[in-house]
Amino acid sequence: MVEGDFAAVATKLATADPDGCDRTALTELVALSNRARGWLDAFDSRIARRAGTLEANGRCESPGMLLSGGGRRSGRDARAAANRSKLCDEIPELETAMASGSLSAGHVDAVARTAKTLDEAGRARLIERGEDLIALGESRTVEAFERECVDLARELCRDEGVTELQRQRRCSNVKRWTDRQTGMFHTHIELDAERGSKLWLAIDHEAMRLRQRRGRTSECDLAQCTVDAVVGLTTNIRPPGGERARPEIIVLVDYTTLMGGLGDGSVCETSNGVPLPPSTVRRLCCDADIVPAVLGGAGELMELGRSQRVANRAQRRALRVMYRTCAHPDCHVPFEHCEIHHVIPWEYGGLTDLDNLLPVCTSHHHLVHEGRWHLKLRSDREITLHRPDGNLYFEGNTTDRVHSASDHLTRPPPRAPAA
Repeated sequence: MVEGDFAAVATKLATADPDGCDRTALTELVALSNRARGWLDAFDSRIARRAGTLEANGRCESPGMLLSGGGRRSGRDARAAANRSKLCDEIPELETAMASGSLSAGHVDAVARTAKTLDEAGRARLIERGEDLIALGESRTVEAFERECVDLARELCRDEGVTELQRQRRCSNVKRWTDRQTGMFHTHIELDAERGSKLWLAIDHEAMRLRQRRGRTSECDLAQCTVDAVVGLTTNIRPPGGERARPEIIVLVDYTTLMGGLGDGSVCETSNGVPLPPSTVRRLCCDADIVPAVLGGAGELMELGRSQRVANRAQRRALRVMYRTCAHPDCHVPFEHCEIHHVIPWEYGGLTDLDNLLPVCTSHHHLVHEGRWHLKLRSDREITLHRPDGNLYFEGNTTDRVHSASDHLTRPPPRAPAA
């Protein structure tokens, strides 16, 4: 978008009145706002680039300092804009896509974060994918695009991830400080994929155990249960009556990858999408409670009909294999924090069978039950979601387990939410 187009868009926004708009008009305003914001983000990249040139000649502070000081941005936002500018130097098409509104700054930041995890050769291969990344980002939300960038990085690294895991281990750190105004203690832990996954599997397991034990009391809030779980685990507090249960680790890995290493179409990750080298998985199999991702693999019933209302453990495992997050198309609440929803409600004759179950977060669970949103699930796990006014909001598949990141660069985009 050139300066004249930006002026026209800005004029439309300045004269618009969102308070009197219906949904169609609001959607048009959102599109205009995105175009304007994209142009401004691209303009910030140009500012940062020029500031970098002036800084090299001693005529300006760093791009980050200029944007955070003169631009009154947070340090984090200023650094992101500066990093964005550096990436756009290598992939100029990204800046053009931002300026036109095709990509947001969040999409470009996702590529920048991915590039930082790659060695020189991997980064060069990523840069070569610039046009493909733009095409992919135009049809994905920022969160979905970032997940696929991570999967792509795995494809670009041909050393089974060992070198990257070693780099992450070297960068791992723990920081702590006390807020002088509130007196609150702060702890920041940055871990590699393997140890971070172990830590949060243990925390989530303990938090859910505490929540179930406390029932419907004021202490059962998930956030407070998570805090108590962290404190309990790190101070070695044992639950009454015996040893603390070991957390169950579900690893998704195909047999060929486990035995021979990464290849085209390999899957090797924890159930919440954290990639692991096959060598690490082989070692984990020796000293951890590993559960294979096989539907009904332990002979447990997957179809309970009307014999049981609550999904059993095998069904939850099966759903966890298919979904990293809430099944709502716009939600990224992790599976561990979701509830299992009967699409055809139990009280209306719905069965506790896998093809009638979906993981949904508390918020979207309320939308379906009390908010009068209408949700249907087909046997191929495609859903249709209608707003309370009866208009179609979304139709498509929201399972998000990927098999190969490279497939996503050529795969047709999913059906977008209806207007």
